Parts: sequence; C-alpha cells; structure tokens
Amino acid sequence: MFSVIKDHLDKALSLYTSGDYYKILIEAKEEYFNKTGIAFEDDADFESKMSSFNDWFLLQFISKRFERPFIREYLESFQVGDEIALSLLNINHSLFEYSGKSFSGLYLLKDILHDRKVELAKDHQSPPMLKGDLAICRVISYQSQNYLLEGMTFIPKEVCSVLKKQSKIVRKKDDPWQEYEFLIQLEKLKTKWLRYGHIDPAKIFTF
Repeated sequence: MFSVIKDHLDKALSLYTSGDYYKILIEAKEEYFNKTGIAFEDDADFESKMSSFNDWFLLQFISKRFERPFIREYLESFQVGDEIALSLLNINHSLFEYSGKSFSGLYLLKDILHDRKVELAKDHQSPPMLKGDLAICRVISYQSQNYLLEGMTFIPKEVCSVLKKQSKIVRKKDDPWQEYEFLIQLEKLKTKWLRYGHIDPAKIFTF
C-alpha cells in the first residue's frame, strides 16, 4: 500500500528539484542547513539528514515564488485521489521513541511530542532503530496504516527525560508552528552534539 504514496512523493521530489526549480532547491538547502546545521558527507548520518531535507523541502518549505509547500502545488497540479491527498497533507512530524514490538506483533513508536502511541503497518519493514532510540521522524497514515518516511534524525537517548519535559511544555501551547520550531531546534542541537561529541549531551540539549 505504501508504494502508492511513495510513488507520489518520489514524483513530486523529482519534479520540484530539477529544471526551473533548481534555483529554489539551492535556496531551500541554504535555509535548511542554516536552521539545522551544516551536513558533511563523512557524517555518520549524512544520508539520513539528506532524506530529512528532502522531506522538509517537499512538505514544509515555502518558497517566495509559490508561498505554499510544494506538496500542495503538486496536489493541485495533478489528479490525485482524495484519500491519498489527505494522507500527504497530514503527515505527522514529531519526536518518537522506539518501543519495539507491541503485543500484536507490530512495530511500536511513542510519539513524545503529541503523547500518543503509533503502531506501524503490518507490512512495515523493521525500523532502523533499537528499543529506546529517539528520533525526529515523519509518519504518514494511509488506509488506516502508518508508515515511516526515510528521513530520521537520531537524538542521544541520554536526554530523553529532558526532551519529554520540554515536549510537554510545547504540547500545552497547542501551536503547530511552535512544534515545528521545537523540532528544528532539536535538529540543530543534534548537529552541534555531533560536532562536539565529547561534551555531555545534557549540556547541549538545553531549553
């Protein structure tokens, strides 16, 4: 089932990163890496960060030219079924903790920012996580099944309690923009921690 969604995401990404859109892609990269910290090819999480950028570029970046995310531009330009469109417009961007398998045998995530559990689809491959891992991810729901997108930013588990406390503060504000700013801030702190790995992460992940 997820292949249908992925085909649309791949098609949209290919369309809006080539030709006349290439200059906008460069603009977006500058903005994203200014916000989250520069990525280097020899970083252990380079590929994952680039996947995170691709997701952000398509789903959240707003260029001056279009003044709306490219996914909305795509949905208005092509004939896409209502169910697929709804899924693409309601992707859950959050901080997750991997809980292993549920009693029903499904891979289970705890959405820390929104304080709820998320079971992944029956046909979902094993996430690249160990139990207790923390990661900023995006989950898309399609036909009542949940799937992880490729972009993931892993956060050191040592700061889990701090992040749960801060997530609760952000959640109470009930403001999607502040949730987004919080997650972007976490990405930046993760990059900082990557550059200064000898420093206790508790001294970096402060709010």
